[in-house]
Amino acid sequence: MSIQQQTTTIQLGAIMPPQGNPRTVFDASTIEGLADSIAQDGLLQNLVVARSRGKQFRIISGERRFRALQLLAERGDIANDFPVPVEVRGKLSKEDRLRLATVENVQREDLPPLDEAAAFAALIRKGTSLDDLAAKTGLSQSTIRRRLVLNDLCDEAKQALREGTVSLSQAEAMTLGDDGQQQSMLEEIARGYCEYSAADIREHMIDDRPSVAMAIFPMEHYQGTLTRDLFAADEASYFDDAEQFLELQRQAVEALAKDYEAKAAWVEITDNYSLSAWSYREAEEGEDSGVIINLAPSGRVEIREGLVSRDLDRNTAAALSEHPAAPKKQKPAYSAPLCRMIAWHKSAAVSELLLADARKAREVSVTAKLAGFTPHESVVKLSEQDEPGMSCDVLAMQVRLCAEWLGFAIDEDEDVWRQFAPSYRDARDLYEAVRALSDHQLEQVDILLSALSFGQDFCDRLDTQDSLFNRVARDLNTDMRNHWKPDRAFLEKRTRDQLLEIAIECGCADLYGIGTLRTYKKGELIGSLLRHFTGAFSADEPSEAQRKAKAWLPDAMHFPAIDPQAAAEEADAEDDETGALAA
Repeated sequence: MSIQQQTTTIQLGAIMPPQGNPRTVFDASTIEGLADSIAQDGLLQNLVVARSRGKQFRIISGERRFRALQLLAERGDIANDFPVPVEVRGKLSKEDRLRLATVENVQREDLPPLDEAAAFAALIRKGTSLDDLAAKTGLSQSTIRRRLVLNDLCDEAKQALREGTVSLSQAEAMTLGDDGQQQSMLEEIARGYCEYSAADIREHMIDDRPSVAMAIFPMEHYQGTLTRDLFAADEASYFDDAEQFLELQRQAVEALAKDYEAKAAWVEITDNYSLSAWSYREAEEGEDSGVIINLAPSGRVEIREGLVSRDLDRNTAAALSEHPAAPKKQKPAYSAPLCRMIAWHKSAAVSELLLADARKAREVSVTAKLAGFTPHESVVKLSEQDEPGMSCDVLAMQVRLCAEWLGFAIDEDEDVWRQFAPSYRDARDLYEAVRALSDHQLEQVDILLSALSFGQDFCDRLDTQDSLFNRVARDLNTDMRNHWKPDRAFLEKRTRDQLLEIAIECGCADLYGIGTLRTYKKGELIGSLLRHFTGAFSADEPSEAQRKAKAWLPDAMHFPAIDPQAAAEEADAEDDETGALAA
């Protein structure tokens, strides 16, 4: 659109101050100096105005000169009808007025940084490209970008910059952090204990340690260790495994974005050091709005809702995507897709060679198993019982032996299952420990890990199906009589009627008489059964009743388990079917 302009003179009294001037701060001394210059040499540069109501005109650029003329009129040096040379512009949009005023202020005298920042942001949001803004103002794109990020300062930091409490370079560095970090830094500067240079502030902002307070994921998902800072005011805890923390944060942010997608017009995820919300505007009532979620390199997450998306050209958006004060991201020598392809080929080659090296393949397998090892819940839970059982004792003994081979001592006073597998910070150290094993030791460790990780699925119910677990158990000719003996923990979980049935089946009733046993309380009944089972397993020449005890096994201890209730229901169904046929 062409802008119409006309040069003429207008009485000073017909000129009104501008609306929305990017400059909000005027130095009284410079205005006085400019007034003296105009009084001596006249107005060397025309004002730029646009028609307003009636015979009045509104200043577009030249407010400092207008204020100087007003000062001369107040002094009586010139009259209110003093003829002022002006350029009258027509057909100006709000964006044109803002652009002209901004350019004029920047070119004539340095605007305060925050005024420049606000003016540049307004122009960028209205669609002015970074290239055009640089050409019009004569400033480099780098300078404009550094001004723009000042819009991300918190109110306290902006005030500190205006008052000179912090320098411009310090303020630019502070924009790398969020509002909370900026406020903390201002407090540190105010204490005066240390001289914080812009470089110090920049390092402080980007080296934020991943703390528990940053996490937006459930803490139980984190499998690493934590370090507690006992010298911090709130004894903050920090994640030792930063990579795992960042991956969990990324997953949580993606899940959060999906939740927002159901209720927001748009969702954008960014990865800047701080959330750059200056280029968006707040949505008006009833207007579709979106959400920005920023996941900083430190893992800190910021969310801003109720925003209207910016409309930037591609080059400007790309130029503004990186924070000017942030460390420069070096372009990698190999792109991510090419890295993946190279990794695929290298991995396939190593896999091929492992086929021909059984020893090395087993070392890799054992290392991987140890790195992610979790024993089946059976050995962990049984170890917490007063009588873990024979099998659990055998497994614990083998674990201690394998741990010794790996150079890892098991504390005899602590639960073995809370100490195995050995914890290595680096997988390479674990690999070296495995490499040092003899062939026999390597085989035994491999077998142990396989055995400890295998067990019945869904232990909270009977496995009555032809499951993989039951098939393996049958192939091993597993007889629970050789691995388990009725103990107090088992008997206490049976009802009194069930205990009486056990007494009949195991021969205990043959010794005491079922009538006598029926008079016993549950505790007395359990004691009688335990004495009977103990005597039966220790007898050199067992009696008939003791042989029944040694042979007794609950239906649930078979492979697959037998559910007596289901069996009874099936028998009743067969009886009903037989009766129906007979009828």
